[in-house]
Parts: sequence; C-alpha cells; structure tokens
Amino acid sequence: MSLTPSNSRMMSPAWGASLKLTPSSSPFLKSTPLRSPVKANRSEVSLSLKQVIGTTTGSANAFDSLSSGRSFAFTAGAAAVIVTVDDQQQLSQRFYRARPTTNSLNPSTSVYGGPSTPTQNESRNRTAASLRDAGIGASPLASPGTDWADTPGSKAWTAREKVKAATCVSFSADGRFLAVGETGYKPRVLIFSTSADAPSDTPLTSLPDHTFGVRCVAFSPDSQYLASLGTSNDGFLYIWNINSRTGAATLHASNKCTSHINRIAWLGSSLITVGTRHVKVWRIEDPNSTPRVSKPRQSEMSFSLPSSTHRTLPGRNCLLENLLEANFTSVVAVGPAKAVVATDKGDICLLDDTDGTQRFTKVAEAGFAVTSMAVDSKGRLHLASSHGGLKTLSIKDTIGVLTPPPSPPPRVESPIVTLTTEAIQVEAVAPLLDYLVTVDSQHSIRLSNLCSADDDALVGDVVQELKAHSGPVLGVDSLEKPNHHDASFYTWSAGGSVLFWSQDGVCKDSLQIPLEQMDLPDADINELKAVRVSTGYNYLVTGDKYGVLRIIDGTTKACHHEFKAHANEITCIAIFEEKGPAYIASAARDRTVQIFTKRNDVWDLMQTLDEHVGAVNGILFSKNGTRLVSCSSDRTLVVRELVSRDEEGKNLSAFLILRTIILKTTPVSMTWDIDQDDVVLVSTIDRQVHRYDLRNGQALSNFRASDTDGGDAVVLSSLVHISRPLGSPLVVGVSSTDKSIRLYEDNGILIARDWGHTEGLTDIALVRSQESDSSVVTVAVDGTIFVWNLDMKHYRQEPASKSIDLIDPSTPTNQDLLLTRPPLRRVFSQSEIARFQRSSEDDNLTPAGSRSPKLRKRVSKYSLAQAPKLDPSPIRDIRDVRPSNSGQGQVPARKFNRNRSPSPPSPRNTQLLSKRRSSVDVRMRAKAPQSEFGSLGASTESLCRTLRAYRKRLMNSNDSLSPEVVREVERELAQTARAVGERAKSKGVDESVMVKLLDQYSERLVSMLDEKIALRVRENSESGTSVGMTPPALETEKEKEGARSTQDSASSNGDSASTVVTGTNNEK
Repeated sequence: MSLTPSNSRMMSPAWGASLKLTPSSSPFLKSTPLRSPVKANRSEVSLSLKQVIGTTTGSANAFDSLSSGRSFAFTAGAAAVIVTVDDQQQLSQRFYRARPTTNSLNPSTSVYGGPSTPTQNESRNRTAASLRDAGIGASPLASPGTDWADTPGSKAWTAREKVKAATCVSFSADGRFLAVGETGYKPRVLIFSTSADAPSDTPLTSLPDHTFGVRCVAFSPDSQYLASLGTSNDGFLYIWNINSRTGAATLHASNKCTSHINRIAWLGSSLITVGTRHVKVWRIEDPNSTPRVSKPRQSEMSFSLPSSTHRTLPGRNCLLENLLEANFTSVVAVGPAKAVVATDKGDICLLDDTDGTQRFTKVAEAGFAVTSMAVDSKGRLHLASSHGGLKTLSIKDTIGVLTPPPSPPPRVESPIVTLTTEAIQVEAVAPLLDYLVTVDSQHSIRLSNLCSADDDALVGDVVQELKAHSGPVLGVDSLEKPNHHDASFYTWSAGGSVLFWSQDGVCKDSLQIPLEQMDLPDADINELKAVRVSTGYNYLVTGDKYGVLRIIDGTTKACHHEFKAHANEITCIAIFEEKGPAYIASAARDRTVQIFTKRNDVWDLMQTLDEHVGAVNGILFSKNGTRLVSCSSDRTLVVRELVSRDEEGKNLSAFLILRTIILKTTPVSMTWDIDQDDVVLVSTIDRQVHRYDLRNGQALSNFRASDTDGGDAVVLSSLVHISRPLGSPLVVGVSSTDKSIRLYEDNGILIARDWGHTEGLTDIALVRSQESDSSVVTVAVDGTIFVWNLDMKHYRQEPASKSIDLIDPSTPTNQDLLLTRPPLRRVFSQSEIARFQRSSEDDNLTPAGSRSPKLRKRVSKYSLAQAPKLDPSPIRDIRDVRPSNSGQGQVPARKFNRNRSPSPPSPRNTQLLSKRRSSVDVRMRAKAPQSEFGSLGASTESLCRTLRAYRKRLMNSNDSLSPEVVREVERELAQTARAVGERAKSKGVDESVMVKLLDQYSERLVSMLDEKIALRVRENSESGTSVGMTPPALETEKEKEGARSTQDSASSNGDSASTVVTGTNNEK
C-alpha cells in the first residue's frame, strides 16, 4: 500500500489539473497576494498571549534554568514560559505552546512504528489536508486574512484532544532547545527552539509515545540525549538521540520504570532516578546491552516507516541500607561521577559512581525536609526547605569527609536564609549566572542575588518578586483610572487575597481579606467569592461563602462595615455610584437580593428582594442606576425599577418589579450591551447566547456558541461585550468546557479562539489603555492569570512581555465574627409596596428618573383570562316585570340563565353582527389611573363598567322595554350628566370634552332603545296583536311629553348633554 503524503513538498503541482477532492473549509488559496472578492473589507481581529501571571509549578520537574545564562523556564497551564533577566534586573517573557493538531517541523515516528500525534478522522483528513496545503482543489484567489489552516474552524478537536497541561521542562546545556512534557490523553514530549526567530507555537519535534503523562524530562550534559520518564501508570523510560542541528529525535534506548519517581538527573553519561524507596542508575552507553527491533502495531501497518533499531536500557538499583524505607525527593550532580541525593527527612546522601560500583552513603543531615537542590557556579549546594528557607552548603566540605564516613553523620550547621516572613514551602530552586531563583507553594517566583554582600557563603537579598495567587482565582474585574495605585484590573482568589495589577502584569497593591472559619469538624472552609471595587478605588465590597458582606476602605484598608447579609454563599456584587445616594446590591444562593444604600457616610440596608425561587447567580445595575436586573437558576430574568416617594419629610426608595423574563434554561452569565442601554446579553447552560430588550422583554437574537465547522458547542461561563472601530461589536467569552477563550460576532460567527488554561475558567474582563489598545484578562482555577492582546486594527506581532515590578503587600486584620448572627432582612409588605403604586396626585409620587414609571401590572392584550366580576347595576332589572295587555297586574318574566354564554349572532342579522364586539377583545382600552377603594375615582370606574355591561346586555338580549323604564333611564342619565358637569367645572376641566363624552354615551343609548321599541312594535303589528305594548300613537305621545319635561328640567340647569338627548328623542 502506498504511503499517504503528509507534506505539501511531497505532492506534485500537476495533480491539481486532474484530481478533484472534497472542498475544504476555504474556497481560497493561501499563498497569493490577491484579495477575496467575496468578503467585504473589514477590520481584522487577532488574539495573542501577552502576559502570564502565576505558575502551575508544583515540583522541581516543572522548573529549570540555564546556570551559565540568565534565563529560567517554568510551566503555566498549557504553556511553558521562558523568562530572561536583563542587566537592569527587568524580566521579559516568551511563551511556548503547541495546539493538539500541530505538526512538528521534523517528522517523528512512534516507538511502535506508527506516525506522530494523529488527528481525529485521520484516515479521511490526512490526504485532504496534505493536498490542500499543496494548493490542489482550491481557488486561485487569496485568503481574506489569516491562514485557513490556523483559523478556529479549520480543524475540529475532539474532547480528548484539546488542552493538555505542561508538567515538566528542561533546557539543553547549550540553551538551544527547550523540552516540555505534557499530561492527559496522548501526552507529548515537545522540543522547541529557543532562537528568537523560531516560532513559539510550532515544535521542532513531537514525541507521542507516553500514554498517561510525562513525569520528568532532562537533557544530558552534552545535549546529545534527552530522557523522558512517564508517570507510574505509564511505566516507561525513554532515551532519545537529539540531532544538534535540526532538533530531530530518534529513540536510542528504553525500559520499564514503574516506581514512583520524584526526580531524575544526569551523571555523566548515566541517568539517575530517585523516588519512593528507589535510587537507580541507568547506563546509556553500555557495550553489553543488546539491540532490539520495534514491531509496528497492526492498526498502524499502513503508516509504518522503516523500522528503527534501539537498545534496551540497562539499570541497577543502589543498596540503600538504613534508608531502605526513605522517600528520596531530589538529586543533583556535583561532579563527573558523584551526585547528592536528599530525602524528605533531611538526609543528605552521596552517590559515588567513580569506579562503577554505585556506592551510596549518608554524609550529613539538613535538619529539615528537603524539597529541591541546586548547584551554582561557585561550588555551593543550595537546599530548599519545606518551611520557606534556603540552606547553602559548601560541596567540598560536605562530600569531602573521611572515608569511611563517621557514624552517625554530622549535622550541617550552615545558617538558613529566610526568603519570606511566612513559613511557605519552597518547591524548586535553580541558579543563574548572578541570581538564584526560587518558586514557593504559593506560586510566587523570587529572584535573589547569588551571594550576600556581607558573606559570600550566604544567598543575597530578594531583588525581584513575581507575585501570584496561591489558590484558585475566582474573579477579575477592570478598574477605572485614575485610582490610588494606578492599577488597571484586580483579581481575587478563594483564599482571600486581592491583587491589583497594571495592564503589563505588574502587581501594584495587595490586600488580604479576613475570612472567618467555623470551628466545627465537618464545617466547610470559608472562601472569598465576590469582590467589587468602587470608582477610584475609594472602597471595595467583598462577599464570602458564609454570606458575610464587608465594606473596606481603599486607602486605609480597614473594614468599616460588616453585615451578615445572606444565609448562604454570595455569588455576585454590584455597585452604583452617582451624585445622589450610592447603592450596593448583593446576590446569593439563598434566593435573595440585598440592597444597601449610603446616607450620611453610613451604609444601611435599604431593601430585601425575595422574588426568586432559585439561587441568584448574577446581578447588574443599569448605567443610570434606575434599573436592577438579576438572573437566577429558576430560569428567570427579573427587571426592577427604582421609585421613590416623600413620606413625613423623608425620601424613601425601593426597587419594584417591572417585568419578569422567562428563559428556557438556566442562565450562567450576563452583561450589558455595549451600544444599547436597555439590552442585556445572557449566556445559558444550553450553550446559547441571547440578547433581550428589557423595555418589552422580547428576545432580539440568539446564537449557539459552537465552532464554525459544526464542532461541539460550549457553555460560556463569563461574557464581555466589546465595541470595535469597524464592524459589529464582539462577544468575548470563556468556557470551562474546553478551557478556551472565544470571540464571536453578534451574529454568532466565530472569528478567533485560543487557549492556555488547563483548569476551569472562572471569569473574564476587558481592560482598556490610553493608547486605545484593548486587553482581555482571563483567570482560572489553576491559579494562573493570562493577559491577551486584542488587536482589532491589523495583525502585528506583539512584544512577548513587559517589565515586572513588585510591591510588598500589607494585610489588614479584623477579629469580629458574624457567622452566628442572623442575616439582615428588609422585605417590603404589600401595603408598603401599594404606597409606591399610588397616583402622584394623591401621594406625590416622585420617580427616581426623569419620568414617573407606571407601576401597574402589565397584562397582555391577548390574555384569555376571564373578565372580572361586575358590580350590580344601579338600574333595576327591566326583565323582571312585563306590562300586561289587560292591565290586571304584572306577569313574571321568563327565567334567564346568567351562567350561559351568549349565543353567536345569526348570519342574517348583519347589522347586529357588525356592532357586536368579541368576548376576547384584543383592542387596548385606555385605562384610567387606579384609585383607592371607596374613593370617587373608584366609584366612577365602577359606573363606567356597569354602563358598558348594560350596553352589551341590550345588544344580546331579546327582552322588551317599557316606556316607563326608558324614561327613568333618561332621567338618571340627565341628572348624572349634570352632576358630572358641575364637578368638572369646579375642577377646571374643559367642558367641551365632557359634553362630547356625554353626547356620545347618550346618543348611543337612545339609539339602542329606539331600535328595541321599533322592533317590538313591528313584531306586534305583523302578528295582529298588541300584547305587552302600548299603541304606537299613545306611546309616541307619552314619549313627547316625557321629552318636554326632561328638556325643561335640563335647560333650567344649563346641562347641554341632556338637551342633546331630548332633541334626539323628539326627532325620533
């Protein structure tokens, strides 16, 4: 079977004329200078890593240095960072990362004969990708911007092929190469070039032979060999032969090593591994070792290359004697054939392999647990302590003891140099040309002088410190300038530390929040959950896991106010400040929102909002502070509006519900739209991003947070909306699903994606500088902080890093406990809320904004709910009595079913059908302002409802009306109209408006009465009887007399509405 080409140089350009492949994701060729005629010119957006704060170094394996130079390397998430110290003691960074699908420059094969790290759908994608790189099957037009092979949607990653954490690093002796080991699914050993012009995202060689993870990597002193040791589950030790010119690697020897290994080190041409009850020497160039031929796997036969021959790596254990149960933590070579080994009990041992006998003896005791060791250029041995100190020994004095060594061995009396005031374990120590670098358990990196000014045998003072959070970083937010420390953003960790940073990653200030702990044995550890800083860093508000809210002064760092605000974990805090009163809102898992206000420099509880039935995970103030939006796990967004009123000379304010937006799934994060004040963006757990208009509660748009090639969608745990000079704004979010940072357009198109964190991402913030450059800061549970440069003009190579300075922290304390106190509550009762809902004429309601909000409950005009129960009509029921034809008495009317629905109108009666209104009327009636029960306004509303009900009953009923009843209705309407007119005149209301209103009701009612009478008369005439009705002539005469009497009464009082009613009757 022919070998599938994996490089474009192996393909023939002539294939493009006859070979037709499946089209790629791009219709454009990569290497021509033309511009795409399809896509319009728009601003390019690039995302590049600018600064790394913190480290994930947990042992000496993840830290290394060039003892002959001024560079050291450490791991930070998925990246390896090389830091260089200049003459002014300033630090610069460079980052090395490789995507899971990145092909190395040098082709490398597996130990088993297979290819290097395969990608998903390899049998289908390998040929297509290779031919596409060769320019086959593509359009002759250029790509619109970036290389399609590096675009976010060019290669989809499976869930197991995404981010891998870097676990170990090693420099070659000449400083040309950097080896990085990974952990996770299909871990790799990556070899990068440290040259300034070499790419930092493309390795020279990728070695994918380890299965579970890479524990240690180490270059030999001559840079010819590279040793890679897997974890105890992997159980293999490989020795690679490195090409000094290209960096290519071939397997030299291998063997199994299933012990728990802590450290490896080269001793000349041999390798030493130390661990739990384990010290072993491996012979790399053993003439007695026999070569063996690797056999290819059956599944990789089609990709096999010519088999390479490598040797079995021989090794021999050392005789530990009294230290058989010891745990050896570190080893370092102190000569061509001598090495020093240390244990976690403080034992210092010498391994002498001068004559190949591997003599192992104990020579000294350190007096503390040794975590790491290093040898500098002055012949001194530095021991790192688990209690935060360093002990420096002279190698000559330590190993140059009598032979055989005395028993018991002498105790080392060298003084311990303390690097910090706290007893913090030093994880790793490494020497530079003029400095000594240490990494402690709180992830801080300290740069000290190699020698003290007073004593060359001691380590000098700390000249540079790279601070970091010791625990998971739970949040980040930007700071407005100017402020006290000229900081651009701040971060906080679960342990209670708050650090303030410049945009270049320089720590400007630090603060330790006192967290109260419960003394119960099963109590949870208290953590700092939320922090918000006011404008200008005047004060900051913190919330912890136990629901305690603290307000701390930004200048003095003293806690001024403490509240037991919630009964459970505080999830979010929001601050609003203006010239008026300031507000603080806190949300918690106890389903409540607490609002505090500041009056006369005193913070007090203003209101408790308990409308949610689930944990409240987000809260936001609008830009003008008149609205408060909260989202909850009960799948709702609640919009509240600020109203205020004057009562007894005091101004009272409250946030009342304006509307509730129901979501399909639980919201995760929300942020304001950058262009529209009343639009909010919400990320939900179903991997969607929605935009809602809070003015009407409508959903404007939504998109699924997925890759452009249809890959797996992710949940965006935190959102930021960013405007750009050209094009629509950007939605930037971080996802803990694949540990990535993503940039979307408003329409959901993914335009950039990157990664670097290896644990769950917790928050994201936008930081703007005066030079209009934007940076995005992301934080994660792994304790690292990544600063990303966001270039929205044109793509350019950003500098690797900036200088870093440190300021010593100061930590305030507070001993008052609030854990046993009940949480504060101020829930408004219904009567108190009703006071805010009264009209402005009655209670002088004063809105907080520019207009008075309508606080009545908004009911949809399409609602199918039943109509409210009507009050009984003041007019007696005309159906109860019917005049008898003989005049001998009253005949009871027929029984009427009140609960029966009205019958549909007959199709023949088109006139009645056109006048009848639907029972479900979608037309909106203008509602009068609500009034208090029992007032004149309430009675007026009841009368209007009664008249409307009476008019509707006239239309739907077939009963007859007597002239007496008709005259009584006219008389009551005339008197009511006269009284309303007098009332309107006394109130200064326009009389013409009232006259027109009464005319409309009078004409309508009289017209319906005439139609009823005429219909009844016509029916009696046709039947030849006159039962129940007065003769038409007599009826007309009585109507005229009644009309004249009504007209005289109305004209004497000047009531124009009554005159119109009478005139209409006379005309009839």
